[in-house]
Amino acid sequence: MDTKSPTCYLVGIKGTGMASLAVLLKRQGRVVRGCDTDEQFSTDVLLREHAIPVDHGFHEDLLPLDTDLVVHSSAYDPTLPILVHAALRGIPVYSYPRYLACLSRLQDSYAVAGTHGKTTTCAVASHLLASVSNRRFPFYTIYGSRQLGGSSDTFFGTDCALFEACEYQDHFLSYRFRGAVVTSIEHDHPDYFPTKDSVIESFKRFVDALEAGGFLIVCSDDAGAKELGRYAKKHRADLTLLSYGFSASGPFQILKGEEGTYRVSILPDYSFALAVHAPALVNDYVGAMLLSLSILLDRPKPNLYWSDEVLITDEVVPTLVGRLGSHLASFKGCSGRTEYLFSENGVTYLDDYAHHPTEIMTSIEEVRSAYPGHRVLVLFCPHTASRTKALIDRFAAAFDGCDAVIVQKTYASARNDQAEGTDPARDLAVRLQGRDGCPVAYCDTDQACISQAASWLQENWLCITMGAGNNRHLCREIAAFQRSF
Repeated sequence: MDTKSPTCYLVGIKGTGMASLAVLLKRQGRVVRGCDTDEQFSTDVLLREHAIPVDHGFHEDLLPLDTDLVVHSSAYDPTLPILVHAALRGIPVYSYPRYLACLSRLQDSYAVAGTHGKTTTCAVASHLLASVSNRRFPFYTIYGSRQLGGSSDTFFGTDCALFEACEYQDHFLSYRFRGAVVTSIEHDHPDYFPTKDSVIESFKRFVDALEAGGFLIVCSDDAGAKELGRYAKKHRADLTLLSYGFSASGPFQILKGEEGTYRVSILPDYSFALAVHAPALVNDYVGAMLLSLSILLDRPKPNLYWSDEVLITDEVVPTLVGRLGSHLASFKGCSGRTEYLFSENGVTYLDDYAHHPTEIMTSIEEVRSAYPGHRVLVLFCPHTASRTKALIDRFAAAFDGCDAVIVQKTYASARNDQAEGTDPARDLAVRLQGRDGCPVAYCDTDQACISQAASWLQENWLCITMGAGNNRHLCREIAAFQRSF
């Protein structure tokens, strides 16, 4: 792979990971542009911030004459006209996972893996590594979102790298990692993994592939991750194995302090504040802190990157834990992760990427804690028919914490994972109907969704667009519709 290709073209550039890669490539000094549908996504903001041009469509004529490298989203088939044209012109063409696999071999690389929490954990770790070193630690990171409330910079150097590593289609097995944190393991992507056991087997192969002498961090509060830790202890004795969580034993057990503060057992007298409340999200923040600590200590000369303000004693680990913990409160969150959008006429509008039942329950728990006394309307756009159908019972239970639910038609995305016959999203709405005091509607068009939501929303309500489908834009349209009354 030519890592110095000056002109890069990204096909499917609006995908969350692809947009992050586009920003990284531009920060590395490349000329970057790409193409996608004309549909508006949350990543449009990130691409505009970095002045990265986006063409609409996938016609072969869009490919610039001076293109040296093409990277395409794995959601698009290589038979796409623009990709066929690139190959005929002799331009190197990589899928997004294959390109990241190549990048992971260029330096010591580390990963955040797991069914849930990858993006948040990766973003928090990136924030901590930059903050604790006053932006001197020479690393770069790629994850599927952007940080809120500050710089979206993810490139500080090339000494090492941090990746959000996805298990879908075993993509993460082609990467090379020295260390990793695994946040959770549940059944997901049923179009590829038929059972939870098949997911766990993939993660075991991931552990098998970690570099000798590296490290593995697992969340003890998640049954699947905990099982993976037991596997690593038995089969990878060369790895440094660490665990964290409320149920963990050892130095990184999480202890709840006064409201909004937490401690870890290695520093029982030191508390740190977090902006999140749900235990699963607290785990993501602490997992990121432990990952950041492990990456720093894994470098050949780690003290080169510590702030001059830090007094390094013989107790290096507690000292760094305290320093890292002091920066947790300054993390402002990620786009699409329980993200506050705006308020109007007493209604607060949020957007959330949650698209798996466990993620939905965590997000609802979080907003209930963050907005006490508010009623909750969720506009849920299921992502892929296979997931909705396979996990429909769990999806039905996941919305128990809502006061009203609108289920939109299934978003197939570029994967073309759509239902034959009845949309399983309609079946989900039927299962949700009839619950005491919780109105439910199925809306197969945006306009129907907008008018239904506007008729239900009143003062002191939360309106949350939720799912991996593209429904974030509905919040503004709902508010506008209400203004027209």
